[in-house]
Amino acid sequence: MAKQINPDKSEKFEIVFEKEDSTHIWKYDHTKTKNGPIEVEIKYKKNYIPPSEVKKKTLGDLAKEDREKLKRTKS
Repeated sequence: MAKQINPDKSEKFEIVFEKEDSTHIWKYDHTKTKNGPIEVEIKYKKNYIPPSEVKKKTLGDLAKEDREKLKRTKS
């Protein structure tokens, strides 16, 4: 859900996006730039729990696992 604060005729305006876990406020100023927002403010709700960080495997990690599998199968 997005709601605009201030009419379209204004050079400065905000668009507010409400999500279940956060509120995003995109601030625009067409006197500075017309390409996008000049500021994005994110406010998290009180009960927000950030997702746990999962370490992604690199190509080296995958190669190491394959070498270990080959050693186990040859033995």
